[in-house]
Amino acid sequence: MKVGVVGLGKMGEAVAYRFLLAGHAVTGFDKNEQACQSAEKNGVHIVKDLKELAAANRIIWLMIPAGEIVDFVIKELVPHLKEGDIIVDGGNSHFPDTQRRAEMLQAYGILFVDCGTSGGLFGRAQGFSLMVGGDRGAYTKIHPLLTALAAPGGVAHVGPSGAGHYVKMVHNGIEYGVMQAYAEGFSLIKNGSFKEEVLDLQEISRVWQHGSIIRSYLLDLAHEVFRKDQELHRISGEVAEGGTGLWTVEDAQEHDVAMPVIASTLNTREWSRETGGNYMTKIIAMLRKEFGGHLVEKVQKKEKIEKKDAQ
Repeated sequence: MKVGVVGLGKMGEAVAYRFLLAGHAVTGFDKNEQACQSAEKNGVHIVKDLKELAAANRIIWLMIPAGEIVDFVIKELVPHLKEGDIIVDGGNSHFPDTQRRAEMLQAYGILFVDCGTSGGLFGRAQGFSLMVGGDRGAYTKIHPLLTALAAPGGVAHVGPSGAGHYVKMVHNGIEYGVMQAYAEGFSLIKNGSFKEEVLDLQEISRVWQHGSIIRSYLLDLAHEVFRKDQELHRISGEVAEGGTGLWTVEDAQEHDVAMPVIASTLNTREWSRETGGNYMTKIIAMLRKEFGGHLVEKVQKKEKIEKKDAQ
């Protein structure tokens, strides 16, 4: 199949790579020249603008940040697409925006599919978990592309337009809670009753990986964090967020669904950004870096900025 990919950053490059690996022809566009050069080396045909991308493909895959940029790209694509063409949003868009975009594109006869994509940096090699919403016929048509991206068994049509992004939103909310639970537990082991004994978090996380009830992929990543550095002195405890956790809690409040665990993680992250956080939030920041390549603030860098501001 032929597919155009808009956005060739960490996730977009991985998507394009897996399409190519499965034998699909990939056209790519990104305003970042370095990203284009990297993708081109893998076999992606780079075009100069969205018009050229749309002219060459009947399926367009968006791997760009949520928000206004998605509307901008769609607006640029529409005049050059035909009835029956398919746009897939593989990012973390808010599901009401997805429903609005699908309705708007329906007037042009263009199908809009939302594909919640989980797997982070390791999805490039291992495959992704794909939660797909939208027209069932469009899902069937793009299924060869979905199976190229997905880990074995890692793709499902979960419902109508917006459902894919909705399920991914809740997935991310759960992720917030699980990460915080691990971070709180390891923080207690380090700073609680046995803190004078300096218990080995690398060894503890290793043994939990084998047969324990709480073993998981996030525990594997925690073990990797502690293997590299258990003290985490050189990083700030500030934890960013992408919006999906907040959207999850807001939807829960709207429907009177109790969500104390995930709601508390939002308060913790906000507190971390106001205060610089603590050892527990440093673990969360490092877990986000391990699975998604999210930036971690360095303490030395922050101190230099504060010193410069003081002058």
